[in-house]
Amino acid sequence: MTAPLGSGRMFYSVDEFRDPVPTTIKGEIPSWVSGSLMRTGPGKFEVGKEAYRYWFDGLAIVHKFNIKDGKVTYQSRYLETEAYREAMKAQRIVLSEYGTMAYPDPCKNIFARFFSYFFPPDMSDNDLVNTFPMSDEFYCVNETYRWTKLDPRTLDTLGQIDLTKYIAVNALTAHPHHEQDGTVYNMGSSYSYQTGCQYNIVKFDPLDRKKCGPDATVLENASIVCSIPASYSLSASYYHSFGMTQNYFVFIEQPLYMNIPRILLARIQDVGVTECFDWHTEIPCRFVVVRRKDGEIISTNYTADSFFCFHHINTYEEDGHLVLDLCCFEDARIVKLLYLSHLRRPDEEKSFPEPQCRRYCLPIELGKDEEVNNNAVKLSYTTATACLQKDGSLHCQPEHMSQVERGFEFPTINYTKYNGKPYRYFYGTGLAGAFTDALFKMDVKTKKLWTWREKHCYGSELIFVPSPDGVEEDDGVLLATVVDVKDDKGAFLLVLDGKTFTELGRAVIPAHVGVGYGLHGCYVPEAQPGEIFKKL
Repeated sequence: MTAPLGSGRMFYSVDEFRDPVPTTIKGEIPSWVSGSLMRTGPGKFEVGKEAYRYWFDGLAIVHKFNIKDGKVTYQSRYLETEAYREAMKAQRIVLSEYGTMAYPDPCKNIFARFFSYFFPPDMSDNDLVNTFPMSDEFYCVNETYRWTKLDPRTLDTLGQIDLTKYIAVNALTAHPHHEQDGTVYNMGSSYSYQTGCQYNIVKFDPLDRKKCGPDATVLENASIVCSIPASYSLSASYYHSFGMTQNYFVFIEQPLYMNIPRILLARIQDVGVTECFDWHTEIPCRFVVVRRKDGEIISTNYTADSFFCFHHINTYEEDGHLVLDLCCFEDARIVKLLYLSHLRRPDEEKSFPEPQCRRYCLPIELGKDEEVNNNAVKLSYTTATACLQKDGSLHCQPEHMSQVERGFEFPTINYTKYNGKPYRYFYGTGLAGAFTDALFKMDVKTKKLWTWREKHCYGSELIFVPSPDGVEEDDGVLLATVVDVKDDKGAFLLVLDGKTFTELGRAVIPAHVGVGYGLHGCYVPEAQPGEIFKKL
């Protein structure tokens, strides 16, 4: 299949390169940067004569940029998941994905094939969304209960994990929160006849390998901190991330709801999971606040006009308020625009809605003299409001953080030092027109915006690596993979100065090595994987 000009070139299959490939360094990469940038994403969109339909359906590939002494090597490897192994063996799509429904095995007898149409699609373990360490273990994850254990040194697949053996959830997000002591928090949905749909905050205590032995896993330390009842017992809201501060968790129930009957009939109707969600503009978003110390849900009902959000930027506490910074779409149209048939169009024939950087403020405690329709937000530096309603709820209106005609997505911060705390800067990709054709840094206090852009280049999520001698929040470097679509030039690892947001150097990958546009990842210092969040 011939790739078109423009951003559509990024959404075609690539080969894996198991052995490290040397890169050509242009400029200079600071010698103190010593570790690996790990990223994952879709890599193979065709199996035999069949093809996946959706961007998040492509078989997962892991990318590794190893950085040491100012030099960089690149290698990649397909995750040997069940989805991958069975597809390669059968030379067809075996497990259903977000937007692609797998057909019944043609080798089954006619009765087995007939009845398989009336069962929900099998859950795939195609873990292409994110990769991260937990204690001394490393995982690639999707948004299901099936994770893949990875060796970050060799990129070997070490095995598949069924999370339901450790915790009673049907799915977990791909964006957990990590504490300095190694504790990890995540959120996952569950469904049962007794409780209906629930959203669960899950805690993974760090693993002490000396006490537990070599066969133990950090997943055995899972426990549920709190279960939040869904507004509709038979419909769960879709969510991709959540907020966490020193004392609170914040979950947003947004009005993109799973249609259970449609899920059950998905195979016979030949539609993917993306077609089994309904958007309800008339239903407001609900912010649910949970105390970390006891798992109690704050009784105040916080609402906002409907919006759709993939990513939380940061959440922090200040003067009796919770401040949430989010990348928000007006609605969920973006979900339907990630089909490959749309992404592969020429740039002039496609567009994307522009997500806005918004700030919402949630007053934790209301004064006794608070009047209906009065703004309960007392922070002087924001225009965000939260007005008391007659039913006792607080309806929130956001501050729009940037007036620039450009969307913001894939946000990151100096996570290890500022997650859940007041902060100054965040970094991300600019989403407008054809795709993410710019990278940016924003000062959330002054609203100043720095931009990196190069014609025909499309940058990924930026990962902040703090300087070992750094004092200020933006002392460090930012790493991003960039795909250059002009004349099949390939890709490069971009290194930006965290303070000035100017290019320090780049590691150019040979043109014959294809690197697709990935999703998420992390930086692993030159140490044991489990030490990543302690060392930084």
